[in-house]
Amino acid sequence: MTDKKTKNDFIQKFVEKKNNARKKKKDKKKNIQPEKATKTGNLRIPSRLERLFEQYIEIKTGKPVDSPQIIEKIKNSILAQKAGYWNKSPHAKYGKAYDVFAYMAYQAPGYIIQFKSILKILENDKVLAKDLVVLDLGTGPGVVPLSLIWYMKEKRSGTLTIHAIEQSEEFLEAFRYLISSFATESSIKTGIISHTDIKSVPESIPDELNLITCQNVLAELSDMSNSEKVTLLMKYISHLSDDGFLVIVEPAELRHSTQLRILQKELEKAGLYVYSPCRYLHDGSCNPENCWSFLELPLMKSTRLMDLLSQDKDGYRFVNTDIKCSYSILSKKPRPLISHVGMEELIPFYSLEDYLGEKISVAGVKLSNDIGTRDFAIFLICDGTGSHKVYLIIPRTLKTEEVKMARYANYGDILRIDNVRVRWNPKKNSYNLVSGTRTRVSAMNK
Repeated sequence: MTDKKTKNDFIQKFVEKKNNARKKKKDKKKNIQPEKATKTGNLRIPSRLERLFEQYIEIKTGKPVDSPQIIEKIKNSILAQKAGYWNKSPHAKYGKAYDVFAYMAYQAPGYIIQFKSILKILENDKVLAKDLVVLDLGTGPGVVPLSLIWYMKEKRSGTLTIHAIEQSEEFLEAFRYLISSFATESSIKTGIISHTDIKSVPESIPDELNLITCQNVLAELSDMSNSEKVTLLMKYISHLSDDGFLVIVEPAELRHSTQLRILQKELEKAGLYVYSPCRYLHDGSCNPENCWSFLELPLMKSTRLMDLLSQDKDGYRFVNTDIKCSYSILSKKPRPLISHVGMEELIPFYSLEDYLGEKISVAGVKLSNDIGTRDFAIFLICDGTGSHKVYLIIPRTLKTEEVKMARYANYGDILRIDNVRVRWNPKKNSYNLVSGTRTRVSAMNK
């Protein structure tokens, strides 16, 4: 009898334990709010800049930034801007104060971080002038200038002069407040600030500019053909120094990214040279019509303003922590050719068809993060000569030191890949370079 009672007690306690575990799991699920499911990372804009965004909204509205009416109006403006972006002819209106607030809350933080990362590319190559004179086309509330100021403050040397063009008076009002406030106690000054459309090139633009920047502007000029955009940009290029750079940044979305590569090709025909991310490692020609590549940074930490906007249901729609963009850096002078021992032994991508099934050695620019599956790491690579996309395939079971560089290399780095087998993928109309135990991936001189 005692054994039976003990057994029954044990069963009852086991059942209670299982039921309690199920209840806790169920309760936990109930407590998970959809708007909190958005992942955020560690990249962040300066906290002072976050405060300046909030202060500007409070100055313009006369109310605390967390006022329900303010938050609701900003959310509505964000939704309107996103709808315009996904339109067949991308467009956005920035004629009202809340249009500017929405841009500052949702888009500006990521745009500031991404442009700073592009500046670091030029800095690491030691080609960026110590004293910068910059013209920013379609500056908006000063996103590129704010990024430049942040960069110069961290650098703690050199000077920065900012010239800008913007047609929206509301944007310019935000620009004046944010730039003057963020640039305090530094050797940073503003030059010519033109309230006009970038299609009308001001006569007052100075010569010997180090940088001409154009971030998320050209895609919105849907009424202009590529040839018209080239003609316009070359008018501004006439004011660029011989050692200066034109930096164009567009969204990573397919249509904008591929259009940027097509425009880049047209600018080359007009006399400019591509500095980054593309490199022509062999004689040949590329096909920009199907070139979709973009820089992808780690997740950004959401700003306080994003957190305020995402408190209610569907709050994830107002948190923008992904940072992806397509960019093109062009110059007036060609970049020096890469010098590397054994370069003549490397097979250009336009010849891959002749080596199907064979093991070869190649060189290519890394143009994607890992876009693979559970079983394979996959990276888009290009040497500037192929008419088809080429992917480097590394089985995840292959963990040798010889292939780690493929994972560690940055977007735009040049990789040498030895002993890799050539395969054709008919489903994707592309070539796969499949790694094996003898494959070796190494960095090449830039």
